[in-house]
Amino acid sequence: MKNIMLRTLMLLSYGFLALVITSCSVFEKKPAANNLAAAQQTAFYTCDSCHGPNNIRVDAMSPKIIGQKQTFLVERLRDYRDLKRINPYMNGVVSKMTNQDIDNLATYYSNYKQQH
Repeated sequence: MKNIMLRTLMLLSYGFLALVITSCSVFEKKPAANNLAAAQQTAFYTCDSCHGPNNIRVDAMSPKIIGQKQTFLVERLRDYRDLKRINPYMNGVVSKMTNQDIDNLATYYSNYKQQH
């Protein structure tokens, strides 16, 4: 019973957080990831705040994305964008990304070790 209440509270918190964050000015513009340089900037401002630079994540719930396979990242990001995977925060973050934006962002993170 305690676990169910905790999970419900967490889901409500994520939903609220997604609503608040998507109202921020950072998400009013379309994410700029149409080339690898722009993908790096998008990663810095959008992804690194939770997933962390150099794989130092903010919390244990944020999965490791640096060094993951490009195809894996593309599939997950498109699933979040297309609401096949539900996470209110991630759904909001990638909602306006094109396939090219996602491909470039996934390429950036999959090649991160070679770039830094």
